[in-house]
Amino acid sequence: MCIVDKIKRYCDCRYLSACEAVWRIYGFDIHHRWPAVQHLTFHLQDQQPILFKDDDRIDDVLHRNENMNTMFLAWFEANKKFEEGRNLTYAEFTTKFVWMSQQKQWKPRKKGYSIGRLTYVPPGSGECYYIRILLTKQKGCIDHDIIKTINGKTFSTYQEACQELVLLADDKEFIDAIKEASHLASGNQLRRLFVALLIMNTMSKPNVVWDATWTLLADGILYKKKDLNIPGTKLN
Repeated sequence: MCIVDKIKRYCDCRYLSACEAVWRIYGFDIHHRWPAVQHLTFHLQDQQPILFKDDDRIDDVLHRNENMNTMFLAWFEANKKFEEGRNLTYAEFTTKFVWMSQQKQWKPRKKGYSIGRLTYVPPGSGECYYIRILLTKQKGCIDHDIIKTINGKTFSTYQEACQELVLLADDKEFIDAIKEASHLASGNQLRRLFVALLIMNTMSKPNVVWDATWTLLADGILYKKKDLNIPGTKLN
């Protein structure tokens, strides 16, 4: 049986160019990452994540997390305290401030540079998706209500605030898709398509899409009722 020393074979067969050999002899860095990227977390009001063990008592968990700051809540506090931060979005905040994880607070940056990246949220996540969109536009926010305040008017939902700023699509592509599909698909198939769009939460205003296509989506319903002998069904 032939025993193969894979490590020795790798070393024997490895080729180092003259440039790479000199680079390693002088001990230069093999790789470099710049600029630093700060992962920015956020959450809806009173929905900040907390950590606890399975055997922790509920009272202990509540007491331990009652006044605990999160990175997002600390951003609100920093905007109240530092005037320089009021002209920055949440993602831009890391260019002038540093997150101190131990103290749970933001402090002015003395040196260096960093860029912020908001946590990815899929479109189907509801209000969490819309607050992420607003955080790319709103500056100097001091609480959750300010995020959804546009031109002095505070909206009840983040989605409405996004619509006011025209940050959402007008759903025309979905209306066109249903109309195009109606040339080949049955009413039942169109309704399934509409339900799929609702489940995926891809439409910003489902009622607008419905109003524009309801006659197509309703195709065949009266005929189906008559076929099932449902009393009171009339075909025009």
